[in-house]
Amino acid sequence: MRVDCAPHPAITTPMLLQGLLLSNPHETPKPGWLSIADGRIADVGFGSPAGEPINSFDPARPSLICPGFIDAHLHLPQIDAVGCDGLDLLDWLDRVIYPSELRWSDHAAASAQAESAYRRLLRSGTLGFAAFLTSHFHGYEAVVRTGYKLPLQAIVGQVLMDRNGPPGLMTGETTKLARSQRARVTCSLNPRFAVACSDELLHRTAQRITDDAIIHTHLAESHRECDLVRQLFPNDANYTAVYDRHGLLTPRTLLAHGIHLNDEEWSLIAKRQAVVVHCPTANMFLQSGLFDLDAARKHGVRLALGSDIAAGADIAMPRVARAMIETAKMRRMTVNPAAHVPTPADAWHLITRGNADALGWADAGRLEIGAAADILVLQSPLEIDEHLIGRLLYTWRDDFITHRVVNGVMIREAFA
Repeated sequence: MRVDCAPHPAITTPMLLQGLLLSNPHETPKPGWLSIADGRIADVGFGSPAGEPINSFDPARPSLICPGFIDAHLHLPQIDAVGCDGLDLLDWLDRVIYPSELRWSDHAAASAQAESAYRRLLRSGTLGFAAFLTSHFHGYEAVVRTGYKLPLQAIVGQVLMDRNGPPGLMTGETTKLARSQRARVTCSLNPRFAVACSDELLHRTAQRITDDAIIHTHLAESHRECDLVRQLFPNDANYTAVYDRHGLLTPRTLLAHGIHLNDEEWSLIAKRQAVVVHCPTANMFLQSGLFDLDAARKHGVRLALGSDIAAGADIAMPRVARAMIETAKMRRMTVNPAAHVPTPADAWHLITRGNADALGWADAGRLEIGAAADILVLQSPLEIDEHLIGRLLYTWRDDFITHRVVNGVMIREAFA
């Protein structure tokens, strides 16, 4: 694929950053520094650096240096469809989302929205993500072109669906599984959800699975959806079994939502080592239900956290992390007085290292030598104490971010 692109609007490496290193949210950040070269963290140390840092440093009000945020589930073509309230999942798809996604049939519209989405993710500090596109292959090409200019780490896939949707979004299979190293984009297999996929399509999707293939889909988001899956697949024991019968549950499978699951399904997901992506803001917006974090913990299911734009209203992952805590508190108040509530540090871990691990990115979401240099420098008026992470989550503003380093490149404020 030949793509003409503009040069990075950036300050080139190598560089040195100084501040409080927020590498482990369960510990108080310590004064230190890190050096960056060739897109990687070259060195990390505590105390004062030997060289001159690129960011200004005030000991009385030091910067916080942390990994960029990672979003494990969103829809790039839906980024302008936020806030269409008053509908349940299936009606919302028919009346709001499918019309939005059909606009990507136009090449120029797809390119413009892909770039807009990347800019908005960057502005909010999300430097890595897993996303759905539409069924149009030129949408994937648009994302790759955008990635040449702004190389956020990305896993994206064309939507696969062959029923219960508009003809303009139907597709038999992903045109090709591709990867662009320069744009940092990996293509995934994205069957939309069982309601929109026939047995034939699910079978063909499974035939395309390789050892490193990522499968990204939706599972058990709403009661109506689950009822419809039972009608469409009457011979399967449950919703999760539909995917398992086709070999679509693997350690590289992302299952968005997972709200309405029974013990048998939780056990099966754990056995297959698939990842359930909790999307608290989206679940609240569509009134789909309260995610059962206790069931996930009981069965040892791997978890990630996603904004699920556009059902989710917040693109900023700290606000999504806060919503995870609030959902657990809601379950404690209304369902189970003994329900587990994650700490702010637990939630912060998920939107950095935790999500990176769930997506198979062992070199992301952390401040370690050799890790990808996707880094944020924060400056906020918050007190640095044992409540720092909670203060960040509950008062988050994008203007806390003063510097954004993407793949070892300092991105100019104007581009964000």
